[in-house]
Amino acid sequence: MRGRRIAAVGPLDEVMELAGPATEVVDLGGRLLLPGFIDAHCHLVAYGFSRLEADCRYPAVRSIRDIQDRIREKARTTPPGGWVRASGYDQSRLEEGRHPTRFDLDAACADKPVLLTRACGHIAVVNTRALELAGLGPASPDPPGGRLDRDERGHPNGVLRETAVQAVLALVAPKHEELVSAIRAGMRDFLALGITSVHEAGVDAAAFRALREVAGGPGSAAGTPEAGPAAGTPEAPRLRVYAMLEPSDRAFQETLLRSGLGTGFGDEWLRLGPLKLMVDGSSSGPTAATREPYACDRTDRGLLYLSQEELDERFAAAARAGFQLTAHAVGDRAVEMVVTAIERATAEDEAGRPRGARGAPGARHRIEHCAMTDPALRERIRRLGVVPVLQPVFLHEFGDGYLRNYGRERASGMFAAGSFLRAGVRFALSSDCPVTSPDPMLNVYEAVTRRTMGGEVLGPEEAVTVAGALRALTADAAYASFEEGLKGTVQPGKLADLVVLSGDPFRAGPEEIREMKAVLTMVGGRVVHRA
Repeated sequence: MRGRRIAAVGPLDEVMELAGPATEVVDLGGRLLLPGFIDAHCHLVAYGFSRLEADCRYPAVRSIRDIQDRIREKARTTPPGGWVRASGYDQSRLEEGRHPTRFDLDAACADKPVLLTRACGHIAVVNTRALELAGLGPASPDPPGGRLDRDERGHPNGVLRETAVQAVLALVAPKHEELVSAIRAGMRDFLALGITSVHEAGVDAAAFRALREVAGGPGSAAGTPEAGPAAGTPEAPRLRVYAMLEPSDRAFQETLLRSGLGTGFGDEWLRLGPLKLMVDGSSSGPTAATREPYACDRTDRGLLYLSQEELDERFAAAARAGFQLTAHAVGDRAVEMVVTAIERATAEDEAGRPRGARGAPGARHRIEHCAMTDPALRERIRRLGVVPVLQPVFLHEFGDGYLRNYGRERASGMFAAGSFLRAGVRFALSSDCPVTSPDPMLNVYEAVTRRTMGGEVLGPEEAVTVAGALRALTADAAYASFEEGLKGTVQPGKLADLVVLSGDPFRAGPEEIREMKAVLTMVGGRVVHRA
């Protein structure tokens, strides 16, 4: 390496000919060197905040009683007037087999507002005090794309689904310094896992300002090689961010559409990504929009945020403004809507020129999650050059619930990496943390085994090789952000973003892969983590 980039790659004797008296030589002791991992869909800001909340994840939390205990403990350290925050529960794994309600939360903490977020981030539970502060009562209608669960009297029981959560989130908007602290905390954890770049799956105006301060970007002191502590000292490490525009902050999206900037604006540290829309709900809620009813409830096919007409209109405007297009789409009904909208947004204009970001046919648009597909949908995706961003890692924590919610056939076909590969579709892998663990090696393990926490193997034909999984977390993830010329492989001229693993996944069994760690992480030629 020379400076921030890789200078040469080759046999040891050839490379050592380039060494001078000041060259630092690092002996890896036979360990495997890889390009730094790129998490192509995660919530860095939300992950940072989740570290400050009461952790209600299974298996440490197995019942509503356990949740109440953790909320009581958190309430004791929450100042008067503050919100008690908790996250990570999964009702399908609780002994009671249901969501907690406001009455359960009231029993744990009645004098302070409580916000308990489900693992998926699409469903939340609040106590009575929080409902009062949000102005949600018996007369409150269900918002478009959301639902308030109700008791036998028709009163909200505290369970808020999809867009219904936004009324509460508006009351707990973090301050700038809190956003900065959360981002820095998240970056430290990611770098320790060997993740050197992330595609942040939704930044609003406030989060983007905080990211500019921490990660850098045009006009930011942190974006210059001469910068001080914010440039990545041991006290303030940083990684690279490709930022999707948050769907819930429409004003921010509209401002950027008018700005003339477009996808790709920025630098090596912080770059504008796609305009993102929300089309349906979560895979594990379940609130995903499916063609066929759920196996667990034949009256339910999920929730849609947008109509086809709204989706078409907003994608067309974003494509004209030079933005890559993407949308959260889990169920096959939602995926089909997104594919149709991309087809329409990238059709040739009156002069016969392809519309879309960067002026290229298809323009490498994306679909976030893209969990349920069939051969016809995958062929349309291939023809458009769309990049699916998949999360086989979900199978670990949520796969047993998929079996109950969708049935074995649909559960086995979710996150169909094998089928996409055979169809010639280039895809990226990601964690969607804090929905689940950001650990890249757990993602590799799941992409290879597709094994649930309960020991079921879902759709072994959709598994990929170790090489395929690692490529989707490096080179193909860089491709999804138009940065394949900059990162994602170990080649001369590319950024020296590298990770050294504790073992060799190419020579190990699946269970050994699961236990591998990053023992050294470099960003731009600088060591930012050493185990």
